[in-house]
Amino acid sequence: MLIAAAAAVVVAAGWWIIHIPAVQDAVLRRAIDETFAATRNDLLAPDSIRVLLCGTGNPLASRDRADACTAIFAGGNFYLVDVGPGAWKNLSLWHIPPARLSAVMLTHYHSDHIGDLGEVNMQTWGLGRDHPLRVYGPTGVEQVVGGFAQAYALDEGYRVAHHGSALLPPANWQMQPLTVRIDSPAGASPCAGGSATVLEENGLKVTAFTVDHSPVAPAYG
Repeated sequence: MLIAAAAAVVVAAGWWIIHIPAVQDAVLRRAIDETFAATRNDLLAPDSIRVLLCGTGNPLASRDRADACTAIFAGGNFYLVDVGPGAWKNLSLWHIPPARLSAVMLTHYHSDHIGDLGEVNMQTWGLGRDHPLRVYGPTGVEQVVGGFAQAYALDEGYRVAHHGSALLPPANWQMQPLTVRIDSPAGASPCAGGSATVLEENGLKVTAFTVDHSPVAPAYG
């Protein structure tokens, strides 16, 4: 009976301690510090381009593959092209530098290409991203970004309430939808070709071009 009582006291004390805001902040800071210590900053060499396939699956479930996602390291930052379900888990396990995520580029809006957008935004913000997350995509990106923002809004509020805005600035949680428009000739199919510059920064230029992914249109490469 004494052992059981002692165990109950220990459990109760532990439960009380982990609900103290200062303890929660310390745990979060330690997680951030440990993440930074293990981070693959070598991937961020400013004079190189590296490409990492972080998801090569499809809508059919696979225990071995996340869905579509490609990470590009260039100019001292990194970018994601599509963020299918399971992509963030791979990036986290591989210690990819979360705070250096500069932008996400979506090629189209099939679920296996966008499913982890909310998690990518939340996790990189929680692990030190100091800027709003740009999200580029074809027409419709405002709807997609707005949907994820709404779905995660309550959680964002909980995180700030737990840890404070000094540690988790709400402005940095925001996603900025940026529409990439490729004009096609009048009467032409949306897949008829054409291109547009998505971004140009730090010596990196990204160009989008239309592809045939019927009935999805527009869809970009």
